[in-house]
Amino acid sequence: MELKRAVEEYVLRKRLMGRRYENNAKELHMFVRSNPGLALSEVRPNHVSKFLNRGRLVRQTWIGRYSRLRAFFLYWMAKHEIDRLPMPRPRRQTKRMFSPYIFSRSDIRKMLRNAEIQNRKLSMVRPETFRKLIILLYGTGIGSGEALALRVKDLDLESRTLTLSARIGPPRTIPIGADLVKMFRRYVHHKKCADDYLFATKEGRRIRTHRMNVTFRRIRRISAIRRTDGSPYQPMMRDLRHTFAVHRIADWYERGVDVELMLPKLAAYMGLFTVPLIDRYLPLAPAHFKKQITKLSERPVGKLLSKS
Repeated sequence: MELKRAVEEYVLRKRLMGRRYENNAKELHMFVRSNPGLALSEVRPNHVSKFLNRGRLVRQTWIGRYSRLRAFFLYWMAKHEIDRLPMPRPRRQTKRMFSPYIFSRSDIRKMLRNAEIQNRKLSMVRPETFRKLIILLYGTGIGSGEALALRVKDLDLESRTLTLSARIGPPRTIPIGADLVKMFRRYVHHKKCADDYLFATKEGRRIRTHRMNVTFRRIRRISAIRRTDGSPYQPMMRDLRHTFAVHRIADWYERGVDVELMLPKLAAYMGLFTVPLIDRYLPLAPAHFKKQITKLSERPVGKLLSKS
């Protein structure tokens, strides 16, 4: 397969998943132009290294470009078009702190309520569609791309399951709660066929991820939800996935559930598959430290925590 064709197919797949993929596509096409006539299987680490080291890139830009090229080659390696990664040695990445914004339940209620206030003429998304999407993301922790790719046929209300197939690899099926089932029974009755998108624009087309992000930012600003911890990033739609995980962990602590036993199940439910990755959510759940703090000062701290 020619490198040019491989890039075109990869970019098309990203866009079919709901991403604009414009700047990343430009990078990949630049790589093709720097290696004209090269086949995908002929790419070697020196080709990638020459492309990465052309010009003066700041450290984080170099690392970002490296990771995107690596993801491209990993995709074709999974497709058995290449048998090894043609990547040079990576640069050491500076440690980045994981600090997502965790929405409160009050934040969620405000956004659902303020969905009606947004400018309906400018928005391609109906308030009802926005509300249902936010409830699903908060209630299941699935990614926004996975949610926007859902079709009516992926929702089985009888068995209370949802089939997700937007990611690379086999589809995965997750259970959903009775409240979501009840919500979707009312929501999907007007859908004409099983291939209709579960979340669609006013014209019935698939909602692109960037378009939903625009709508989300608009309603977040109307709801006066913002970070005050000095982070340069304001709360994003993907933070609902992190919020789902943290709220589940906090709820388990409150009910006395064995959290260590539940973490692998939470990881599998969210499609993470690695417990160390889900472990990063533990420090974000205040109840995680309740036992340790209580041991330091049994009476006053215990009384304080019981009131909080």
